[in-house]
This record gives sequence, structure tokens and C-alpha cells, in this order.
Amino acid sequence: MSSCPFDHHDPAFVADPYSIVDRVREEQPVLHSELYGGFWLLTRYEDVTHAALDYETYTSSVVGVTIIPPSQPRKYPQIPIELDPPVHTRYRALVSTLFSKSRVEALRPELEALARRLVEPVAARGHGDLVAEFAVPMSVGALGRFMDLPEEDQGKWVGWVRRMFEKALTDPDDQRAAVREIEAYLDGLIAERRAEPREDFIGLLLESEVDGHRLTDDEVRGFGILMLIAGHETTAGAMGLSLLHLARNPEQRRWLFGDPALVPTAVNELLRFLSPVQVFGRNAARDIDIHGAHIPAGDVVALGYGAANHDPREFPSPGECILDRKPNRHVAFGHAHHLCLGANLARLEIAIMIETFAALLPDFELDPVQPHTWKARGDVRGLASLAVRVAA
Repeated sequence: MSSCPFDHHDPAFVADPYSIVDRVREEQPVLHSELYGGFWLLTRYEDVTHAALDYETYTSSVVGVTIIPPSQPRKYPQIPIELDPPVHTRYRALVSTLFSKSRVEALRPELEALARRLVEPVAARGHGDLVAEFAVPMSVGALGRFMDLPEEDQGKWVGWVRRMFEKALTDPDDQRAAVREIEAYLDGLIAERRAEPREDFIGLLLESEVDGHRLTDDEVRGFGILMLIAGHETTAGAMGLSLLHLARNPEQRRWLFGDPALVPTAVNELLRFLSPVQVFGRNAARDIDIHGAHIPAGDVVALGYGAANHDPREFPSPGECILDRKPNRHVAFGHAHHLCLGANLARLEIAIMIETFAALLPDFELDPVQPHTWKARGDVRGLASLAVRVAA
């Protein structure tokens, strides 16, 4: 099977991935690209979910391969996402209780108050940038409260994550510097918790054991970096994309804002339809033959979560956002063993966003003078800016 110049970081893909992957899914369901060192892309729902489940064939245990190209040059794994069962299962169990629905729901009053504080100035002013003024501070604020990290450090996290993700494509030296800075920050937190133990996210990890040993600093750092990146970048992307969709579709916005009972199913459908995580890397643990393609052992294989979420074999009328869609077995949070630990927190943030905008800023439209802009990466897709104004 011949290679093609498929590029998930091309601006055309970032702005509209489905016009590209919808065609690829039908014509070349297993596609090879020579970009970024070379990788294979799976685009059909059945293939993506099977690969996510079959860790013995599609392994996650190669450091740095989950993001293409890697966003962090490092030798230690992000835990637990770069581990396979049964090791993955043991590490994931350490923190699974922290992500329970009841613990996440306990954050609701604080997150509702945060959302109101962010939306009120935009509503009073009549215009604003919903990425800079809402999606980013809301996701970072929720993450900080969840991990019990200093509020004054929030700006640092955003800068580090942005440089780690976006500078991989344009400025590798600055990207490496950002990795060193976030590692030093986490190492400082680890040292503080060792000196003065606390019952927070880092403190829990330091007190945890796997297979009879306490977690090393590298293991705690791997957990921490994953949380700071995945907990912020993907959720901010989901909220920004959702607000863009609601600005473009006022009839759907009015329907959603007028029916609170619709919110849970609407959150799932927005995640399916928009799919902030478009592709996610694995490695072929052995030779794979699929749809006439031969994938040699060791090659990078990208799971096309966004493409799978628009597969008509699984989702009737996949190109339509159907806010009351049921069933909805989307893979916006991944699938199987690596189903996103933070799914409950992300859903809560998006639900609170909908409820807050319905109450405080129900009628908004895109600013005709300042068009929205996109971030550079297309694997974790999101807006760089979203200027809106109160609708006439």
C-alpha cells in the first residue's frame, strides 16, 4: 500500500478534519504517512476500538509515542497512559478513586462559582474571547482545584503546556526548555510533599505502592505531567469547540439552553461530534495485516478517534450534531483499558459551561471583525481564540 502525505497538523485538517478522514475511511481505511518519522492511521470505528482493546498487538508501552510527533523528549513513561495491562491496571488503580463521580461531583459548587466569575464580565461587556476568558481559565482552574495546586501557578501551566505541544512543530529547543521547566516544577512539589506530607494528588502518589515498592520520583512526575497536559489541553479544547458550534448553530443553542434535562446527552454528543482528541499513537507489537495493509512490528499506529466518531457504520448521520443522540458509544475519551481517567471531570466542566452560559450569556454570535483562530496541532484539536459578541 502506497504512502500519502496525510498530515493531521495541516491547517486544513485542524479546521475541518472530517472532510478529509471521511474520504480516507472509505477509500483507504489503513493509511500510511511518511511524515513525522512515519505512521499508520486507522480510521474505522471497529478497527480503532479493537486496537484500543488489543494491547498485545497495539502496545502503549513505548515512551513518547502517544503524541505524533512527540511533545516531550523524555525517557520515563507518562503513567498510566504509556503502560499496558497488567502493569497499567495496577498503576491506574492508585488514582481511580480520586476520579470517581462522587469526588468529582463534590467540586461542582466551586466550579459553578468559577464559571460564573468568568462569564459575568463577558456578559456585562457584551463581547469577549471565550478561549482566553473562559475555556482556558475554566479548565486550568478545575484542574488546580482537583489536584490541590497553587492558584497563582496556573499561568505557568498554560504556558508550559502550550510550548510543549505547539513548539514541537516550530521550535524544538523551546519545547525542550518547557519540558525541563515543568519537570523542575513537579520535582519541587514532590520535594515539598516529602518534607511536609499532604493529602493531595502528589501526596497520595508518594504514599502509594506498586508491587511492593513506593513510586519513584520519575513515576510521580510521569503521573503529574499527564494530569497537567491531558487535564487542561483536551478539556479546554472541548469547551472552545463546543462554544464555537453553539455560536454557529443558534437553533441548537436555544434548544439546549432551554432544556436542562438535555445537558448530559448533549455533552456526549458534542464530544463525539467535535472530538478534541483526533489521533492517538500506539506501536505495533508484532506484524499486523489489516484491510490489505501490512504493518511491520515496531511501526507507529495512530488510532483515529475523531474518524471513528464519524463512522456511519456506528453512528447514523455522523456529520450531524444530534444533541439527544442515543445510543452514543463515542470514543472521544479513548476506549477500553485507557479510557480517560478524567472523563467525569471533563463532562462536569462542559455541563457547567452549558448551564452557566444558558443563565448569563444565552445569546452570543461570532464576532464578524475578529475571526476565530486555531491552534497549530491537529492531534489534540482546539481553538487559539474565539471572539464573540452578544447576538443582536
